Amino acid sequence: MDGFRFGLTRAEWGETAIALGLVLLAAAAGRLLTMALRWGVHRVTRASHRDLDEALAGALRGPVVLLVFAQALFFALRTLSYLGPHRPRVDQVWVAATVAVVTFATQRIVSRLLTWYTGRSSVAGGRLDSRSAPLLRRAAGVVIVLAGAMIVLDTLGIQISPLLAGLGIGGLAVALALQPLLANLFASSYMLSDASVRVGDQIEVAGGPSGRVEDIGWRATRLRNGDNNIVIVPNSLLAGSVVTNYSAGDPTMDARVELGLPYTADLARVVELLTAEARRVRDEEPGAAPGSEPVVRLTRFADANIEVVVRVRAQSFADAAALRHVLMQRMHARLIAEGIAVR
Repeated sequence: MDGFRFGLTRAEWGETAIALGLVLLAAAAGRLLTMALRWGVHRVTRASHRDLDEALAGALRGPVVLLVFAQALFFALRTLSYLGPHRPRVDQVWVAATVAVVTFATQRIVSRLLTWYTGRSSVAGGRLDSRSAPLLRRAAGVVIVLAGAMIVLDTLGIQISPLLAGLGIGGLAVALALQPLLANLFASSYMLSDASVRVGDQIEVAGGPSGRVEDIGWRATRLRNGDNNIVIVPNSLLAGSVVTNYSAGDPTMDARVELGLPYTADLARVVELLTAEARRVRDEEPGAAPGSEPVVRLTRFADANIEVVVRVRAQSFADAAALRHVLMQRMHARLIAEGIAVR
């Protein structure tokens, strides 16, 4: 390299010794700084979240040492007179190394904060599911590292425009090839973050299966239906469908029975009989919600009969099925005993 000499004078060796001493002193100062880091972070967060203090201190410990050491190293190099011809290059590398360390620190801080926040949301019953943390951490890490790498390359004088163009074309090709997988992946992220469907919920997909949610994976959600079989539903289909969640909010639900009556039936008498049977079911069956009033409604005149709906409140989705079974038996027996045909 032009202007660089391997043979050093006594003065230049003295400069080198002083520079080395500065680097060692900075390394020691970096270690002392990390010891005071936890106290400083604790003061900033005002002791409100000790677990957050530990997360931030752990994330900053390594990058702070690297940053102090890098700054001391490049400052020491700038003091060496025999590196004068190469100072612009040294400064360039200095800036690039600083950006790299800051990028590393940012990635660690964001990762620790996401882990901390996801853990608190799960404990408090928040909207962010803990299983979404790995995906969020990876996505945030990739974005931060790519941004830092672009800045470093630009600082070193490397043209990044062709690289950006290549990444754009390659990313588009990968996205098109993996479109079904990416659709399910983003749908699962939405479901986990929105928390509209959770493991253990009893759901029904409009025009599709129903059952209890066993697991929400990155590609599909597993439901256990009434036949005790596992139904695998792609997350993209689940996220794009109308879903009834029977476990959200009030766990009680109606045990609903529909039946048809002949046009010759005495409707007032039928309503009285059905109401009495529905009340008996409410009072005698353990799965019925106590204190709820059954509902008997004439709904419409059909072509061959008059349609009626009877509803008794059940304590849960599972109780509703058993309650519907008993309700159908009792209503049928009572109407037959009264000479009223059921259609």
